[in-house]
Amino acid sequence: MKFFSTVTFVASLAALVAAQKKGQLYVKLNRATNLTNKDTFGKSDPFIEMWLEKHYKQRSKDTKGLNPVFDQTFCWFVRPGQNKLYIRVVDKDTFSNDKIGEATIPLTNVMNTGKEGPQDYKLPAWFGFSNNGMVNMQMQFIEDTSA
Repeated sequence: MKFFSTVTFVASLAALVAAQKKGQLYVKLNRATNLTNKDTFGKSDPFIEMWLEKHYKQRSKDTKGLNPVFDQTFCWFVRPGQNKLYIRVVDKDTFSNDKIGEATIPLTNVMNTGKEGPQDYKLPAWFGFSNNGMVNMQMQFIEDTSA
């Protein structure tokens, strides 16, 4: 029989409670740093897609370079069960876009505390041994407590 530690139990309980919440999630996309250059010729034109559900993506403005500043805020209405924010950094090209990197950000902490960040989130590569850059964001969650 395997026993859970108190820390594991508390973390699991916090995730379960956060998963049942609904409200508004605000994400301030500050910047990206050290993005991997996916262009053989020319310069990268990165943009960022974010979503809670794949059919409703929000997209940043197009930028230039490997250390772009976005300074944009996005808002989602969060339903119970939506407890992850997905981000994908993409290099805009004429014929087909190239994925620079992506990450999945658990929302447990921001849903339980109300705020998180500013914080850098890695865009993992090669099974997490390296990364394709970082995205700096801060988040705020305002819980809807109406019935």
